[in-house]
Amino acid sequence: MIAPFTAIKIKVRSSNLVIMWLETLKIATWNLNHPKPNSWKKKPLVDAQIHKIDADIWVFTETNNEAINLSSTHHKFSSREDEKQNAYTTVWIRSSFTAQLPQLFDPEIAVCVSLTLPKGKYLIYGTIVTWHGDRGQDEQSKNWEEHYKLIQAHGDDWYRLLQENPNSRMSVAGDFNQARDGSKWYGTEKGINLLTEQLERNHLICLTQKVKPKLRHNIDHICITKDWAIAGNPKTWEGTQENVILSDHNGVYVEISI
Repeated sequence: MIAPFTAIKIKVRSSNLVIMWLETLKIATWNLNHPKPNSWKKKPLVDAQIHKIDADIWVFTETNNEAINLSSTHHKFSSREDEKQNAYTTVWIRSSFTAQLPQLFDPEIAVCVSLTLPKGKYLIYGTIVTWHGDRGQDEQSKNWEEHYKLIQAHGDDWYRLLQENPNSRMSVAGDFNQARDGSKWYGTEKGINLLTEQLERNHLICLTQKVKPKLRHNIDHICITKDWAIAGNPKTWEGTQENVILSDHNGVYVEISI
């Protein structure tokens, strides 16, 4: 069941300088594979990579908000955290925005931020479409069954949000658990087709589906509504650096004109 829409108005206080000259948004997403705050080996390399990308909007999945804390430059909007600040999805947004947080179908895994910028309104939706081995609440689901269910639930959620915010453009980013580059590296043909149907239903295009890194295929993706302005070529980085596995996922980013 889709939860009824509610919104909480939040004023994020910061410098207004960025919003005056902002012409593009750099959006990045990365599944961090449950980082640990005290990981002396991985954390400095993860922090360095995040600093190098320097995204305006970060969508982290399988994250820990103590280990990965961008509060000196960004503002945090997170799905439900546990007592150790683990969260399935956290969106970090740079700059000063007036934001609303719509209620989603599952606030455990997804978060959406509605941004008002000088040139328009934007819905930034971060999430995870679950992996093949999710057995569901009753522990009886077969491989990929929950993945298929969540694709439909996400598609319904995007549709509702766009209907309720008809003047907003949308970006959906996160861990889709699908290699959409034709390789069949991870995911099923059925799942890929189901997600394609929901993207088309909501007038979304996946900007990152053809990205092919060297070491593993991308299953983290960024999508935007088709009427959004021109986007540059997506770029990716490897989850393994300096012979250290930072994550079992690669990250990806794209710069989009607004």
